Amino acid sequence: MNSPGTELEAWLAGGDLFEESLADTEQWIAGFDADRQVVQLKLGPYKKLYLRPKKFVKRFYHHIHPLTIESWQYRRQLSMFDDFCTVDLALDLRFQATLAYVLKNSEMLPTINQHIKQLYGDIIDDVVNLELQALADGNWIHSGLIDIEKRIALAINQVLMQQHIQSQALCSLTASFNEFPNVQLGRDSVYLNVLKKTFELNEERTRELSRQQRLLEEEEIHEKRLQLEHLRRVSELELQMQAQEAEKQRRLLEDKQDQLSQQLELEKRLYAEQLRHENELKAMRLEAELLAQEAQQARQRLAESQQLSEQLTHQAELHDKKVLADIRLQQRTQSLWQENGSTNETGSDHAEQ
Repeated sequence: MNSPGTELEAWLAGGDLFEESLADTEQWIAGFDADRQVVQLKLGPYKKLYLRPKKFVKRFYHHIHPLTIESWQYRRQLSMFDDFCTVDLALDLRFQATLAYVLKNSEMLPTINQHIKQLYGDIIDDVVNLELQALADGNWIHSGLIDIEKRIALAINQVLMQQHIQSQALCSLTASFNEFPNVQLGRDSVYLNVLKKTFELNEERTRELSRQQRLLEEEEIHEKRLQLEHLRRVSELELQMQAQEAEKQRRLLEDKQDQLSQQLELEKRLYAEQLRHENELKAMRLEAELLAQEAQQARQRLAESQQLSEQLTHQAELHDKKVLADIRLQQRTQSLWQENGSTNETGSDHAEQ
């Protein structure tokens, strides 16, 4: 890697640092075979897979499966430095399965290429993510992205080669700066270094401002916590005083309730005594009335008895008088009869004489 001073001198002299970085390249030989085919021999229970030989005569028990060279396009976009920079990744991958891979995955032979995409898509994601982590330090701004592109392509080729898959990966990383759309990476590396340093200073200033702001916020939070603690203590004292006052009021209410209960009990006893006295008075009045009624009835019965006795006496007197009158009348009648009889006898005597 060239020193920053050398890069600055070359840039001031009008040199193209980007072209110099392109001169150092490495080639990866994939070894594709456009004519590669797999012969599947199936005769009863006997099965066999092998590469199609040059002089091959197909029989009815042969099935030919071409192992085509598949193209796979992979795209990613990464935002860095708070969206100050955007890196676009374009990966053009061509791969071809080998006989060794087919023998390990013979059941997927008809769709072997789709199987590879589905199986190794996540692995390629992991490889790309691992290599893109190197962009975080920002050194690529003055050195360019060529080395990272090579590492990504090489890592993917090695991963697929380990799985017996031949591949040729071509990776392209394009960086763009939102606030400086005309700046080209590599060609303007010194300017980008200045921008990077400016960004770092601004970022450091922002972090310092954030730290000071955070300290102020922490102080405010501490003050608020102290205020809240004071308010909590005041609230606890007020709650204790309220609880004591409530207890005092409760006891006063209990005492008042006891007094009311005693007063009610006394009033009940007084009312019961009053009712008993009134009942006794009523009973005495009723008894007096009954006695008066009995005396009145006794006098009335006595008067009626006397009246009846007088009536009976009067009736007896009348009866006696009647009987006496009857007796006298009878006696008189009898006397008259006797006188008449004597007269009659005297006349008879005179007649006889």
